[in-house]
Amino acid sequence: MIVDRFSNLQRYALPMTDKIVAFLDKDGPAVWPAGETEILGRELFVRPSEYLTRAPAEGKFETHRVYADLQYVVSGAEVMQVALEESCVPVAGYDEAGDCQFFRAQNGITDLLVPAGHFAVFFPGEAHRPCCQVDGHPAPVRKLVFKIRIK
Repeated sequence: MIVDRFSNLQRYALPMTDKIVAFLDKDGPAVWPAGETEILGRELFVRPSEYLTRAPAEGKFETHRVYADLQYVVSGAEVMQVALEESCVPVAGYDEAGDCQFFRAQNGITDLLVPAGHFAVFFPGEAHRPCCQVDGHPAPVRKLVFKIRIK
């Protein structure tokens, strides 16, 4: 897991960060993609989302097996929670088509504040619960989730 300013993205040895930067340099995050957009086929694509943050109890932890998530908060702020693997209990089987499995966790949870202009990367197997409220109040967020094929 990584959390940092988006301007520091290329500090990290992540695959395809040059493609992500080029994608954003082309139009910038102000030009919102309409739905999922393939940048490099199914190796790298982006899903835009706009929503109100929610109480953590309203969401589930998730992991992926094939893709890493690079979650870039364009506007607003949210808490993204992470949980230790040993504290996660599956609530559903692995969905191969969606590359996702959901979990619940009661302990071993850490809150990460991710404000506008920052990103978080969750690698395959890292349990995360995004979209959580900051200070217990719902607030609007615009976010781009880049899916980077790792396996």
